[in-house]
Amino acid sequence: MRLDDLAKSFGDKVKFFGVYIREAHAEGEDQVPRNLKEGIIFEQPETADERADVAAACMLRYNFSFPMLLDTMDNDAEVKYQSWPDRLFIIDREGKIGYQGGMGPLYFDVDEFEKSLADMVT
Repeated sequence: MRLDDLAKSFGDKVKFFGVYIREAHAEGEDQVPRNLKEGIIFEQPETADERADVAAACMLRYNFSFPMLLDTMDNDAEVKYQSWPDRLFIIDREGKIGYQGGMGPLYFDVDEFEKSLADMVT
């Protein structure tokens, strides 16, 4: 996956993290045909342990080289960063947002993210 390639390319300059928020395509909710075809079907987690299990399945599926953090069950990060269903950010050491991508999936722009990342580290 392209984000993992970027994490490896920029890994000596920045730290990458994924944050697993509420399940975007839970069973009985907004399921997508590709997930059904591939058998990727999860109930919406109701506990932190259940959310961790789904996040672990995601990590195993995509073999990310960067760590996955878990949002709280009250979806604190999702709400504060308006990140559902997915979004890319670059946050500096002081906690200031240097890049905020558009909301996915339509505006999830890895090319734009990569350019911003390259501009910030050079």
